Amino acid sequence: MLIFKSIIYLLVIIILAVFFTQNSSQSVDIKVLNKEYLDLSLYYVMIASFLLGIVFSLMIAGIREIRLRNQLRGANNILKNRNKEIAELRKLPLKDIDNESMEE
Repeated sequence: MLIFKSIIYLLVIIILAVFFTQNSSQSVDIKVLNKEYLDLSLYYVMIASFLLGIVFSLMIAGIREIRLRNQLRGANNILKNRNKEIAELRKLPLKDIDNESMEE
């Protein structure tokens, strides 16, 4: 499996390298928040877009991870309380139900 993943990664890197070298002479104009960037290399724009995508994905994943950890902590607290309650109930003495019904 490791060899298969390595081959896939290598193919993706080769494809990207070929794509970037073929488009290195291309330039684009970008307008972001009323600010214009003229004659930027397509290579730099794509790398910046990729990195921004990674950053935003990590931020969203981090927020989701924090939310899930908080839910897990709450569930663990409920479980501890219920286990404690069960342990307390096990300590209670048992009453003989048959003897009580005979006495009446």
